[in-house]
Amino acid sequence: TIAESADPDVLMRQTSRYFSVLTEAFLAEGGTVEKFIGDAVMVFWNAPHPQPDHVARACRAALAAKAAGERLNVEFEADGLTPFITRFGIHVGEAVVGNVGSTERMNYTALGNTVNLAARLEGLNKQTGTTILVSEDVYQRVEDLFKFRALDAVVAKGMTKETRIFELTGVST
Repeated sequence: TIAESADPDVLMRQTSRYFSVLTEAFLAEGGTVEKFIGDAVMVFWNAPHPQPDHVARACRAALAAKAAGERLNVEFEADGLTPFITRFGIHVGEAVVGNVGSTERMNYTALGNTVNLAARLEGLNKQTGTTILVSEDVYQRVEDLFKFRALDAVVAKGMTKETRIFELTGVST
């Protein structure tokens, strides 16, 4: 909706600032920034190099990116710009990672139901009034490292299996 009323050049600069602060948070935790999709960023961990703590890294990165986005939104508002709403979805599981595409254009990416569920979790934030949603699989792997709020079990769009979801709220002390 921001694009409807924004000057395209101003929006391009604003979006680039936004992507820069989020990307910095993801890269600091060893994430692979796969692509920008509109105003979204697709990031994965544990590839191309194994990361035994990849789930914790993803959670720390989401919390850092959320904080960075909030700080940036203060700047946007001071500049008379509309703030960006950022939501995150984190899931862990098997995925196919590699180059996919055509003979003319290849893209290093991750594919599979794991990726799809992470995307659905991101979208569910709107319904649940949250910012960072994680699956039960993520929660079980890092529940001792982070603070969570348990939410309902849902059947995400395009899925057949129910998934318990949790809001990631902070780091355990």
